[in-house]
Amino acid sequence: MGNILIKMAEIKDLSPSERHVVDFILEHYKDVCSMGIVELGEKAFTSTTTVKRLCRKLGVDSYTSFRMMLSAAQDSYEHQDILHGDQAPISRYDSVGEVLEKVSKQNAASILDTSHIVDSATLETVVTLMAAAKRIDFYGVGPSNVVAQDAQFKCMRLKIPSTAFCDRVSMLMQAKRSGDGTLAFLISYTGETDDIIEAAQELRRHRVDTVALTSSTDNSVARICRYTLCVDASESWDRLGGMSSRISTLNVIDALFTALLNTNYDQYIRDMVDTCVNNRRMST
Repeated sequence: MGNILIKMAEIKDLSPSERHVVDFILEHYKDVCSMGIVELGEKAFTSTTTVKRLCRKLGVDSYTSFRMMLSAAQDSYEHQDILHGDQAPISRYDSVGEVLEKVSKQNAASILDTSHIVDSATLETVVTLMAAAKRIDFYGVGPSNVVAQDAQFKCMRLKIPSTAFCDRVSMLMQAKRSGDGTLAFLISYTGETDDIIEAAQELRRHRVDTVALTSSTDNSVARICRYTLCVDASESWDRLGGMSSRISTLNVIDALFTALLNTNYDQYIRDMVDTCVNNRRMST
């Protein structure tokens, strides 16, 4: 489930009354831990039905469970307030130094948020699949293909057959010829990129293990893929392509490959050394 406070801060599909409850909880989360559902409804100027509906959208079966999760989430959330609390939106009149500071804080906060919403059990399962895979393919377009190319480069260093095509035709051809022993990563921040959805559907038809790297919101790619690793979903409407989401996705890729390295450390180190030696020979 991850940190319930972070999930509330990121959830999108809320009614105005549900959004008001979320805003109240985020502002008074310490007090809410000791409130009953009726008191919360009164203080947030809404009904208990709205609170219950919000709990269901957050994937929590009861308000009692919600309060327990809220209490457990406070420590890590308060730790991140160092980054979140003093953030100001980027203005068109900011100096270059101010832009650097604000973008850096946004990216750092995105990485921390992602570390709390990625499910550790799923992460471990995906690493196990990576270690057993005969090949690993990465699907992504636009900024997501930058992530895919980075991941493919890591595979090359470890002598793992891999692709990271950026055009629809090549991705579909690769998906259609995939089969046993292939692991596929579908990278899409929104989870609604048509080319990635089409590739994911084709991979599912061929019974290929698929991993979605996407936002924590409900989306098409996450529903199609067998496994989902969520990244921070706090991009603003005026983002210049994928910014903090790209950074947090790259961070998840780094974590995956670092964990993969540890599954067979000596062999992978030998593979990396061999790759470096061969590259030097080719360049001379």
